[in-house]
Amino acid sequence: MGVKTAVAVGAAGVAVGLVTRSLVRKKHDTDGDGRHPEGWKAVTILGDATAFTQNGYPEPLRRMADVLEVRLKDAPADKGFEVHARVRDGADLKPVVGDEDPDQALRAALRDAKQLFETGEILRATPRPHGHRPTTLLGAAVDKAEDEAKGEGVL
Repeated sequence: MGVKTAVAVGAAGVAVGLVTRSLVRKKHDTDGDGRHPEGWKAVTILGDATAFTQNGYPEPLRRMADVLEVRLKDAPADKGFEVHARVRDGADLKPVVGDEDPDQALRAALRDAKQLFETGEILRATPRPHGHRPTTLLGAAVDKAEDEAKGEGVL
């Protein structure tokens, strides 16, 4: 395969991805902004709920625990448990998270608590263990997705 063909295939793949992303966003935008009306965010964790709270919550949630309302319930089909969290009425998450967006901080804390509980560590895509690599068209898209991975999206 020649360089021109490879570039054309790569550009077509990026175009298909962008169109698909816009269609998915349109579908979800019809239902509103996707936020729970009462501010709850949730994550499903594989394991035992009593072990999750045994010595307090994992560190990512522990640093916010004073301003959060947290509920645990069994996950469907006996697949672990769900952690639901939201900022308490009248509480302010800003002093805990600083300039970070409180919604994003709560999402990241839930994800990190899940990873810490399930694997014993918080998984990171960066810094990349293989070091610096030259930027390519598709590689730049992957790098951007990794950089934004802690933002909005599926918990």
